[in-house]
Amino acid sequence: MNQKKTYIWKLAIFLASNGMKMSGEELADHLNRNNFLTSYGTEYQGGRGTYKLIHETYNWLKDLGLQNEADKIAEAFVTPNGDFAY
Repeated sequence: MNQKKTYIWKLAIFLASNGMKMSGEELADHLNRNNFLTSYGTEYQGGRGTYKLIHETYNWLKDLGLQNEADKIAEAFVTPNGDFAY
């Protein structure tokens, strides 16, 4: 699980530093393309599970005392209508 969270964290750093955004649906496609599976061993669909992973990554970084890094998750990942996804 931490491998996925680290991957999302590093992706968020890239996106935030370039003023870019990614929706949960786009993240799901990206994770699937790079052979990341859900905890059930299935592909991501871009729904609730993907947004839960974004939220868990935000909380993981926050719990590690890395609030600035958690804020990059909040900045980079959005819902389809542009709202915060974390």
